Amino acid sequence: MAITIAASASTRNRWFLVLLSVVAAFHVAEAFIHHHHHPSNNVVLSQRRHQKRQKQQRHPELYSFWRQWIPETDFLTVLENEESNPQPTRVTKNPSTTRPPQPQQPLLPTALLAAMMIFWMAGPQAGMAVSGGGLDYAGLDISGQDFSNGNYKGKDFTQVLAKATNFAKSNLQGCRFYKAYLVNADFSDADIRGVSFEDTSMDNANMKNAVASGGYFSASIVDTASVENVDFTDAQFPIKTLPLLCDRPDMKGTNPVTGVDTRDSAMCP
Repeated sequence: MAITIAASASTRNRWFLVLLSVVAAFHVAEAFIHHHHHPSNNVVLSQRRHQKRQKQQRHPELYSFWRQWIPETDFLTVLENEESNPQPTRVTKNPSTTRPPQPQQPLLPTALLAAMMIFWMAGPQAGMAVSGGGLDYAGLDISGQDFSNGNYKGKDFTQVLAKATNFAKSNLQGCRFYKAYLVNADFSDADIRGVSFEDTSMDNANMKNAVASGGYFSASIVDTASVENVDFTDAQFPIKTLPLLCDRPDMKGTNPVTGVDTRDSAMCP
């Protein structure tokens, strides 16, 4: 059975949204930190403390009055020390010509954004590749097309529409036809070892002379047009399907490639 090494298109879209959300969160956090720790905010706080000290100097009686009723605390003591010993603040004569220092931009959001764009632009070929490399055909309509005498080893045909498609004499080892529509398809003389035909529709499909050892089949195998001379060695069937398959009159013959008897390969009585 072919093993997918990347997500499908819908999964790729979900990962794209997750990466986009992460990048947005990093930029929001960066803006918050920049706002609360920018040097200009320290200048504003120093100016407010200076204005407060000026008011206390103009109205000392009010300040001393309230100090009689408010008990001494460490917090007020710290304020008094901080107000009595203010830190000097440099003020430029022409602030419009002086640019505040720019904070260094973090590299992580930029790197995540770049990775997200690369992942998105890779397209469905990279996002839906399977073991074996190359093109895959998952979800495509290839009905009536000629895939005969070709090498498609390890390709993904998941949910493909392949009505009357010709796969005769092709190498399809390890391919995945999960939930594929294979009505009237031709697999005669094809190498379908280890192929997944689970949940497929195989009505009137031709399997004659195929090497299907190690394959995975659903109940639709009994609806095929011919299983004569097929090698079913180590193939997997639903429990109730195998007796029906063995009762078919064309469940007979010898495979021309492996020389294995068809009934013996499926362990029919």
